[in-house]
Amino acid sequence: MKGALLLVLLILTISTTSAVEIYGKVYRWDTLDVLSGAVVEVRDGSVQRMVAENGEYSFNVTPGNYTIIARSGEYYAIENVTVSSDMRFDLILFPSLEEVEEIPDFPVVDQQEEFPYYIVAILVSGFVLAALFIVKIRSEKQPELLEQEVTPEEYDLPEDLAEVVELIKREGGRITQKELRKKLGYSEAKMSLIIADLERRGIVEKVKKGRGNIIFLK
Repeated sequence: MKGALLLVLLILTISTTSAVEIYGKVYRWDTLDVLSGAVVEVRDGSVQRMVAENGEYSFNVTPGNYTIIARSGEYYAIENVTVSSDMRFDLILFPSLEEVEEIPDFPVVDQQEEFPYYIVAILVSGFVLAALFIVKIRSEKQPELLEQEVTPEEYDLPEDLAEVVELIKREGGRITQKELRKKLGYSEAKMSLIIADLERRGIVEKVKKGRGNIIFLK
């Protein structure tokens, strides 16, 4: 009888000395406020459960691996811990996965390579320089064309028309039709026909002035 009693006492002593405590507080994730009244469980095949009054919990367990689960309304935490001696393990409760709003996916904008604007600038500059060069060449050639004298032979005119052009040229490029007829001795009808022919060829221009006409060499 005494031997059996000693055996029971020995078992109780071994169990008591091998037990360790895991304890801590329960917090809300966004404000880190203590959550009072959270339900805390510790599992290792069996389940121990308690209500964390004032946000504190405590369990006596044997050394080993445990899963701690805590719930408070929409907040939730699950942690795996290894206990070898007394330890403090605080729990932070997050919104449960069902309550977490899905974060929208924003469209990814591909970054395009920057357009080589310097190439456009080079091309535009090239066109401008080419245009200026052409204008300069034309402006240099124009005085040369103006300085060239046009002889009646270059018009490939009949003799009487060439004679009229030569006379107008000697008179400084303009003369009245009356003076022209007087110097050449042509009749008024023939003079009118010659002037009309030269106008048609684009060689002279007749301008009405008073009762007469002034003939200009173009």
